[in-house]
Formats: sequence, C-alpha cells, structure tokens
Amino acid sequence: MGIKNILFYGLFLIFLLFGFSNINKSTESLDTNRVKNSLDTALISCYSVEGRYPKNIQYLKKYYGFTYDTNGYFITYDWQGDNVYPNIYVYRKGNES
Repeated sequence: MGIKNILFYGLFLIFLLFGFSNINKSTESLDTNRVKNSLDTALISCYSVEGRYPKNIQYLKKYYGFTYDTNGYFITYDWQGDNVYPNIYVYRKGNES
C-alpha cells in the first residue's frame, strides 16, 4: 500500500467524520426548533381561547397538552403580562453553543 493510498483513506475518514458531526448538529437544531414551535402553538392556542398568555409553562402543560423532554431541554419563559407575548428561549441541555 502506497503513501498516496494511506493519505487518500485518511482524508476520506476525516471528511466522513466531519460530515457525521454536521448531521448531528443539524438534527439537534431541528429538535430544538420543534420544541419552540410546539410551545408557540400552545401559547397562541391559549391566547385565542382565553384572551391572555399564561404566567408559566405548567399551565400550558396542564390545559393545552404542551410536553417536552425536560431531561433534554431547558426553557426560559419570561412572562410580561396577560396581553404581551412572553419571551421564550429553548436550549438543548449539554450544548455549549
């Protein structure tokens, strides 16, 4: 086996690992967006039915069926008032970015 073959296979392996890493990051981003979209839907449903935004996520869980993996995600929910859309942020636990 020549040096060119070794270099070729080495570079191939590096590109392959890099590709898998990018796929994993993309999937994590999509999962985070799904949780945020689900929360947005529950918030809009609540406001449409009750005319106000709830003070906390627990209300959405109890009355509007909002669920998410509490071991996998951290959500900040900053309630501003009944008629002000809350500031919400969804983070995947264990992410450094």
